[in-house]
Amino acid sequence: MKISKILAGMSAAAIVASMAMIPASAAGTKLNVSDDLAKIGRQTQDDLFAVFFNGDESEGAVNKDAISDLGAVYGASFTIKVDNNDWNTIGGGGSINFNSKSGDWNAKDWAGGSWVEDDKPKDTLCYTTEEEGTYVLEYLGDAPVFATTDGDADNYAAVGINNWAADLKGIDVVGMKVLGADGNVLFEAGSNKDKKEVQKKPVAEESSSGTDSTASGTESKKDDSKKDDKSSAAATSTATTSSKAGTTTTATSSAAASDNVAATGATAGLALAGVALAGAAIVISKRK
Repeated sequence: MKISKILAGMSAAAIVASMAMIPASAAGTKLNVSDDLAKIGRQTQDDLFAVFFNGDESEGAVNKDAISDLGAVYGASFTIKVDNNDWNTIGGGGSINFNSKSGDWNAKDWAGGSWVEDDKPKDTLCYTTEEEGTYVLEYLGDAPVFATTDGDADNYAAVGINNWAADLKGIDVVGMKVLGADGNVLFEAGSNKDKKEVQKKPVAEESSSGTDSTASGTESKKDDSKKDDKSSAAATSTATTSSKAGTTTTATSSAAASDNVAATGATAGLALAGVALAGAAIVISKRK
């Protein structure tokens, strides 16, 4: 075989490999919000649902009298239902959000199923319940998440949930609570479940290749691909709300965005290598 054909084949393979490394840009799986929650909240995009406790009523439902003092809000929880097999094999993640004019985009990351990493705990915990496939995502901090000024007529304050997992069959949001300093319930809606122990990462079975498995799950190339999926989904998933004055706040995961940049750089490097090889093949062919 002529060297020109060999180099041309190598360049084509390099270009195909570079295309395969391009991160997914799809948003998270759709959040299916129960009817009773949909009546009191807003879903401006498929992977984001929020309940407003102050804001412009012309833009959607606002529960202005539901919480007397927004400065007393320390956290929130959401009850979700998922396909348990997907949850334990694919995993999921996102954030519980406290969006306001004073605090901008205040997001507390959550992780569930195979995305749970014991060595990297999240501020938002994923609790199991008695019902299979039903979980409680809860954030409870040591400081108020809203300023008292967020209750003013010209400001807005919302509690929401964002989902970054793109491969799940779906996430059903069925209940929510807004919590006070000691975990007391300031507001409740939907069908909430009693939380049990914090969910742990499923123990992976040993593969035939002898990959080690631990209580926190098996670290393998397969797991790395899941983490890449999570980073790309998080970097591309955004959440937007508007204030009365028309101010728009958009959020992304900065850590995931940096991962995306690195992945894109690697992709560009391979693509350039492919182009260089193709060029070399053409030069050699002409010289022949």
